[in-house]
Amino acid sequence: MESTSRRLDQLPVGSRAELGSPALEPSRCRRLAELGLRPGAQVTVLSRTPGGGRVLAVEDARIALDRATLRRIPAEPVSR
Repeated sequence: MESTSRRLDQLPVGSRAELGSPALEPSRCRRLAELGLRPGAQVTVLSRTPGGGRVLAVEDARIALDRATLRRIPAEPVSR
């Protein structure tokens, strides 16, 4: 990814991003992919949770992730 790359936990509410490859163990990467959160997928950050997590929109789904998982997923902001 380019220098504009960030981690998913750094993106503000309302932003859109393309996901990179998570730095997680294979079983967790597989589970995220099953939910639609795979490299190249575009997500929108819908809201923050009290513990620093985020609710994401990916395709027609809404998925909440904890802060620790978000920190392991690179994301490149994209324009609307």
